Amino acid sequence: MKNFIIEAAVDRPHATLSVLALLLLAGIGARIAIPIESEPNIDVPYFMVSVTHEGISPEDAARLLLKPLESELRIIGGVDEVRALA
Repeated sequence: MKNFIIEAAVDRPHATLSVLALLLLAGIGARIAIPIESEPNIDVPYFMVSVTHEGISPEDAARLLLKPLESELRIIGGVDEVRALA
């Protein structure tokens, strides 16, 4: 079957080029017809808060920065999950 298609395409170059041109025009027409926004309105289901403080140990950062920040972020409506890394 594959050899038949290849032989038919080689034996009929005008038909092959016509089909190629038709597919190319159909693709260009479809691309023009599809609406595309430069900045689509996509709701991102997460956000990230980064806090840095140089010179403190990871234990102190977890106790003094992460725990209070987590408790404040949990108060925000619509927040399902809060994860912290020290």
